[in-house]
Parts: sequence; structure tokens; C-alpha cells
Amino acid sequence: MNLSNFNKPNQKPYNMKKILTLLLTVLSLAIFCNSATAQKDTSVYKTWDDLLARMKKNKKTDLAADPRTKAISNQWVVAINKTISTRPAIEPWKEWTSTNQHPTADINLLPLMEEAPAPIYILPLAGQADIDAKFDPYIKKIESHQKQLADMIAKNSKLQQAYQKEGEEGLKKRSIAESDKSVMVQQMGGTEKMMNMTEAERKAAAYKMASDIKSNPGMLSGNSNPGMNAMMQKMMNDKEYAKRYNKMSDAEKEAEVKKFMTENSKQQDESFDLNKSNQQHIQLMAERNNTKYTQDITLLNLRIQKRLGAATELYGKNVLAINDWVSSVRNKIDKWYSAKYAAIPVVELGEYGHDKDPEQVQALETTVAYLKYQMLQGPEMKLRSDNWNLYRTNCKYAIGELNDFIGNYKWGAYSTDNIFGPDADQQVASGIGAVYGMMNQLAGEAKGFSSTAKGYQKQFEMVTAGR
Repeated sequence: MNLSNFNKPNQKPYNMKKILTLLLTVLSLAIFCNSATAQKDTSVYKTWDDLLARMKKNKKTDLAADPRTKAISNQWVVAINKTISTRPAIEPWKEWTSTNQHPTADINLLPLMEEAPAPIYILPLAGQADIDAKFDPYIKKIESHQKQLADMIAKNSKLQQAYQKEGEEGLKKRSIAESDKSVMVQQMGGTEKMMNMTEAERKAAAYKMASDIKSNPGMLSGNSNPGMNAMMQKMMNDKEYAKRYNKMSDAEKEAEVKKFMTENSKQQDESFDLNKSNQQHIQLMAERNNTKYTQDITLLNLRIQKRLGAATELYGKNVLAINDWVSSVRNKIDKWYSAKYAAIPVVELGEYGHDKDPEQVQALETTVAYLKYQMLQGPEMKLRSDNWNLYRTNCKYAIGELNDFIGNYKWGAYSTDNIFGPDADQQVASGIGAVYGMMNQLAGEAKGFSSTAKGYQKQFEMVTAGR
């Protein structure tokens, strides 16, 4: 660093003049901005002062019709409305365009979600409304759908049926027997033996099994036949061949198996049963296909959760913005109220002693009630209702793919003899159940907002009743 500059004389006069000019400009801008804000607030407070004066002069004055307060309120609402109505750059809930075609389906989620009653945001209407009668029928309807879904799954569940007949002990025996059907488990000594192994013994057995499978893939299907081994090795090592095989018809698959048997006939085990082996292979492929189908449904549910989560995140963000707006308006009114209340003189009240002039206090309380009613509570409930309606619309987009899927889903068509195997019905029911829960949440939110609006109306009527 060059320290010689610190020893130089003061800056030249014309440089100092430039710096002073810049500083004065910055200060002027700051003063102007503060002044503009103060003038804006002063203008609002001046309007409220005039309303209070009218209230003191004429106790029957209806301040709700005052055009100035309405104009100010509209200005305040513009910014927050812009925030809520602005579309985000990315809208994950619109990743899927629903066809909403349900020719014979019993479950159609989109119209059911559309039925969710919206909040009653107009305060006089909310004050007269029977909130429970408005929202409870829908909530009970969703709960009925949830019960019907649970009953259907329980009725068709082989696992549930077995539990009801055999209890927990019976399920345990079935589980062990099902596990023992696995050739790999058999090679390792059976389920019960594996359960009694130490951790080190299980790891050693698993390592040996993995090594054996590499040299004899037929162990996976219970066949040590050279032809089947060759075919399994090819499927394990050639992914393109495996894809082609999976797309074959049953007849083509049988021909493919026979081809491998013929090519490896010299090494063929005399005890090998081609028909039995083919049946085992078809069963294995069917179970694998059912597992893949169930996994696809699980992934579908995850996509729906992600889209609903994004819609909920936007909804929550807007709720916070509305809360901030409400706090800002309330603080302005409270600040004005505090100043006016402090200025009310203390008067003689006879046997009651001394206190703030009750007539001026009542005039102030009534004026504040009108201000909150027109400039805060009414706009607040409209904002919350608009945000709720946007949320419901986005949720409908978000569940579109699931709704299209269940429109053609055949319940019970994908079950297997293995009661512990993957259950497609359970996964579909899980996705539908989550959407039912979302519908209940929507109705609960709308009911809560309507109750708040009703409370605002009743509070306003109570404060202004004596005027």
C-alpha cells in the first residue's frame, strides 16, 4: 500500500465541492422519500380524523359508505393482490394435462374436489350463515368415501382375510412357508435357520449365494438345467435381449425356451421337465411384472405428492404475504387509535370518579370498528378466499394424472397367491386416500375462514349497535 497519500495536503476545493454536492443530493432524496411516506400516512390519518369528527358530531353517521376510506383501502389491496395473482415461473402441478375420462369408474376425484365449498368471505353473508350446515355435509361425504375405500381394500385383501381367520401366529407360519419357497432361501438352509444365524453367518451365506448364482443362474428358478442356465445368463448379461424377451407373447417365450433347450440338449438333465420349467418361468415373470406395476404406482403417488407439495408451498407463501399485509394495516389503525385515545381528556364522572370522556371514547371505538371493518377485515377475507380458490385449482391440476389412472384401473386384477407380495390395490388406495385427506383439508380451511368472517361481522355489529 502507498502510504504517501496520507501525508498529502487536503483535497482540492473543486473535488470537495463535488463531494458536498453528491452528499446533499443523497440526503435530499432520503428526506423526500421519508417525507412522501409521512405525507401519505398523514393524508390517511387526516381522513380518519375527519371521520372521527363526523362521528362525534352525528352519532348516526354510517362511515362504511365513505368513499375516501374505500379508495385508500383499494390502493392498499392492489399490491398484495398482485403478489397473489402473479404466476410462478415453474408450475409443477401442471406437469400433467388430465383427460378426466371415467367411463365406468366409481371414483372420480376431480369433480369431488370441485365440490369443496369455498369460504364465505362477504362479511354480512357470513354473519347470517350457518357455517356447520354449509361445510359439514361435504366433510362427512369425504369421510364416507374414505371409509368405503378402506372397507373395499380390507374386503379384497388376502392378507387381511388370512389374519382374520388365522391371527398373527397364522401369518407368521405363512410368512415362513412363503419365504421357504425361494430357491435361494432353500440353498441357505431355510428361513428358520437363517433367523437363527449370527450376523456374520448371514453375511457369509449371502456372499456364497451370490457367487453360486453367477456360475449357475438356474438357481433363481430352481433349475440346474444347462439350457435354462444359458438363457438366464443371457438375460442377466444382455439387457437388450431381456427387453425383447419381456415384450414377447407367451407363445414366443415358450419357443425361445425350447430353442435354448435344443441348443444345449447334449448337456440336458434327463429329469428336466420342460413344461414344468416353462410354467415356473411364466409364473416368475408374472410376479416380476406385478412387482414392477406396483412400483410404477408407487412412483405415480410420489409424483402426485410432489405436485401437491408445490401447490401447498405456493399457498403457504401467499398466506404469509396476506398475514404481513394484515399486520401492516392493523398497525396503522392501532397507531392512530392510540394517539387519539391518549388525547381524550379526563372528565368528572360523579360518583364514578374521573375517567376518559365516555362519549369521546365511544365515538373513537365506533370509528375504529368501521375502519377495521372496511379497510382490514373485509379485504382480508376476500384475499384469503382468493388464495384458497387458487389453491384448490392448483390441487386439481396436481391430482390429474392419478385421476386418469384410476379411471381405467381394475381393482383386484393384479393380486398374486403370495399374500405378502406387492399389492397394487394398496398402493392405488394409498394415493386416493391422500387426495381425500387434501379435500378434507381444503374444506376445513374454508370453514375456518368463514367462521373468522362471521366473527368479524358479529364483533362489528356489537360495537356499532349502540350508535
